[in-house]
Amino acid sequence: MNTVDPKYYIHPEDRQTLEALKGLPGFQQLLKAFMKEWSEKYARMIHMSGCVRISRTQMPEYYEMLEGVCEKLGVEVPELYLERNVVPNAYTSGDTKPFIVLTSGLVETLPKELIPTILAHECGHIACRHVLYRTMGTLLFNGTISALSILIPFGAVISLPLEIAFYNWMRASEYSADRAAVLCDGSADRMIEVCMRLAGFDGEMSEEAKEAFLEQAREYETLAQDSARNKSIEFLLLRRRTHPFTAVRALECVRWASSEQYQHILDGTITDADLEEETVVGEEAEEDRKNKGLFDLDLGNIELPKIDLPKFDLNGLWGKKKEEPEEAEDLTPIYRQLRELKELVKEGIITEEDYEAKKKKLLDL
Repeated sequence: MNTVDPKYYIHPEDRQTLEALKGLPGFQQLLKAFMKEWSEKYARMIHMSGCVRISRTQMPEYYEMLEGVCEKLGVEVPELYLERNVVPNAYTSGDTKPFIVLTSGLVETLPKELIPTILAHECGHIACRHVLYRTMGTLLFNGTISALSILIPFGAVISLPLEIAFYNWMRASEYSADRAAVLCDGSADRMIEVCMRLAGFDGEMSEEAKEAFLEQAREYETLAQDSARNKSIEFLLLRRRTHPFTAVRALECVRWASSEQYQHILDGTITDADLEEETVVGEEAEEDRKNKGLFDLDLGNIELPKIDLPKFDLNGLWGKKKEEPEEAEDLTPIYRQLRELKELVKEGIITEEDYEAKKKKLLDL
């Protein structure tokens, strides 16, 4: 397969929801604040120090799988790590130099022949330029930034419409990454099996089992559209999910693998006209969805209370009570100094005692 421009397999919902997200008030300020405080180097250091970096000398069979996938998708081979975690999962993080992480639970759950499909999905995120925004969304909404607020005084304020839009885009971006995997595999069969095994299937895979899984996805779609109550239930189920339901993902892969657009990509005849046609179809589906009342929200015009990301009370942590001033002091320069001092400790230039003494002075402890 020749390398394909990702614009030809990005899902229309991916484009639409990303455009909606970028257009919301507060998004650009949030992105600017995140880029100012988040450290890609720090994230890589964590994985370098506590995970197994897969390479030509460590678990080389997996590294060879990654090289083959990257060649097909036309992306630079990223660093690949194995993380000790019983939860079956894979994720990609970073920005200028993204890296992929597989959990031990994933490697133990999936047959080895399905690992290239997982790697193709993750490389699809890289090819489609999802990684920075997905990293930001993951850290914002899984509590990491809140938990690290003692080190990163993020100070971001996230509106509910912005939160909903972020989750909508993160789910839609998964469909694009799934398409990248289908392209690399040459069919939707392996993505169906991946979805089934992540959903809990454990046994001999058969065509009958796959078809039964797809049928339950069709039944789910019918049920979800059956009444206003069911549409509301689906909204609540999806509202804070970063991934679509596994059965729905499998069915979406099958539909795309049966499309003319997919066939044109395979035979090398894909053009912008195919892209425009899918966009029109996607917009019609979106309009139909709104007419039925599902997720009928004008996110840009909703006025709701702001949600402040929680922060640690530094005074409470150190057992010292102190009245809060009317206007909170900007502690960002102090935390930057502490991070710089910590680096000096690592390099052996100053001692840990010197660092602790300086920290107490800076924080007025």
